[in-house]
Amino acid sequence: MTSQLTKSPAERLTGFVSKQFPGRTVRIEALPGDASTRAYFRLFADGETYIAATYAEAFAEADFPYLDVTELFAEAGIAVPRVVAADGAAGVVLQEDLGDRRLQDALTTMTPEERTAAYEAAVDLIVEFQKATPLAERRDSIAWRLAFDDEKLFWEMNYFFRNYCVRYRKLDITPEYEAVILGELFALSHRLANVRRVVCHRDYHARNLMCQGNTLRVIDHQDARMGPASYDIVSLVGDPYAALDPDFQAALVDRFWNAHLAAFGTTYYADRAAFDAEYHLMMIQRMIKAVGTYAFQAAVRNNPVYVGYIPHAFAAVAKSLALVADLPETTTLVTESLGV
Repeated sequence: MTSQLTKSPAERLTGFVSKQFPGRTVRIEALPGDASTRAYFRLFADGETYIAATYAEAFAEADFPYLDVTELFAEAGIAVPRVVAADGAAGVVLQEDLGDRRLQDALTTMTPEERTAAYEAAVDLIVEFQKATPLAERRDSIAWRLAFDDEKLFWEMNYFFRNYCVRYRKLDITPEYEAVILGELFALSHRLANVRRVVCHRDYHARNLMCQGNTLRVIDHQDARMGPASYDIVSLVGDPYAALDPDFQAALVDRFWNAHLAAFGTTYYADRAAFDAEYHLMMIQRMIKAVGTYAFQAAVRNNPVYVGYIPHAFAAVAKSLALVADLPETTTLVTESLGV
């Protein structure tokens, strides 16, 4: 069931509420959206609050990615929002309200010690995702069946090229230049697509971690899939939303490496040098993809909110590109974009 829904999110939610809370007075408050097609609402019912996510399309509850991955992570002991109810025909998921304090927002008032503790907990969660890999296989989870393969990783690179170079920058692109840039980005994607994979959150950064006291809760995990063990740590420490300082990033990467090594030994990496080499390739791919998303929002959706994050993402790309010798045209594109 993937039919496009014709009623507005608010109309569909009103119908859902009347069935879910019969005879009760429920106040509905629209919440700011994100870079997706979902709409979010907070429901107030008899002193309790809930979050409702409304989707553009109807869905089959039995194989809906958000519900599937929520069950996977909950069984693995990862703190995700509890699903209260779901109505696939209406395109609505009702879940536990985790509040409004994202890690990204909390960073502005945290002490250095609190920031360190929060990020160390976030790093440790990555290893918990990875430990859930055998469980994902046993459950035949969607997170097990999807992967960062050649097709997916290169799609993201092409997405960057179309949205950043063509639509946002409107560069004068020759067929020869396009072939060279996309050729380099395909080679990058191919290397990353052919490593041994673990479960990855897929969009792991400070906007997708909620602070509840001293506990971090994980959200936006519906796109979890199999990928490089370096993926989520790159996403967390390279996060343009947080712009962490280099020394702090290095300390977090060290913590991840030690935790990953303790959990898996040399299953995924022969040694630290092998991990570091993949880490820099992954940083390039992940941050280039992020730039593509920011550019799409600006050029296609006329939403400039994310434009300010482009220099942060490109700065992380440039740092890793300096250690990779065989992406010369990509390096030129990035350094020129930064005005270097």
